[in-house]
Amino acid sequence: MTPDSSATNVVILANATLPRLAWEALLGPQPGLAVWGTAAHQEDLLALTLDRRQTAVLLDLKDPLLSQVEQVAKAVPHIGLLCLVDDYDLNQIVLLLQAGAAGVLSRDATLPELTRALIAASRGEIVLPPQLAARALAALARGEVRAQQDVETLTDREREVLALLAKGMTNKDIAQTLFLSVRTVEAHLRNVYGKLNIASRTEAVLWAVQHGFES
Repeated sequence: MTPDSSATNVVILANATLPRLAWEALLGPQPGLAVWGTAAHQEDLLALTLDRRQTAVLLDLKDPLLSQVEQVAKAVPHIGLLCLVDDYDLNQIVLLLQAGAAGVLSRDATLPELTRALIAASRGEIVLPPQLAARALAALARGEVRAQQDVETLTDREREVLALLAKGMTNKDIAQTLFLSVRTVEAHLRNVYGKLNIASRTEAVLWAVQHGFES
């Protein structure tokens, strides 16, 4: 069978063998996903040749989760990291996002929810429980912005894209709202990242919230 070039590549990072094998068996047949590889530790993950396009890492890790997420995020900064958690704790969610995770998902989530979350993370989108999303982003927005940014360099279109991003829209939603292609939206976002000296969608949302773009 010819691999689906449009599928999201998934790498499973799980310390324990049985969960690692179980996730591989569950996710492999899911439409839109392709299991790229599995790893027990960060060193195993780095040994894989990761395709930065449409790739997400599912992290099913033992404690200390936060430090492991920080290490993985530094090692593969351009790949979406989705963390499985036992329950939704606002403080933990904020810390994981600050550490570099693209989002979190409860271990009680359904398989379709996990599939959608992995695809979203691979696109650089933020994955948060709806009931805590606004509070988590607000908590992050109260933190410090790490680098100097120049809003004056943004074009009107880039400002429009950033405003819709701040409202929680996906790239597809933004494209439909502005009558653009998804690729064009992605290009605008890359320009925004470069001009504001930020590296991720999470940072872009935080910056936009702090500067009133969501209102």
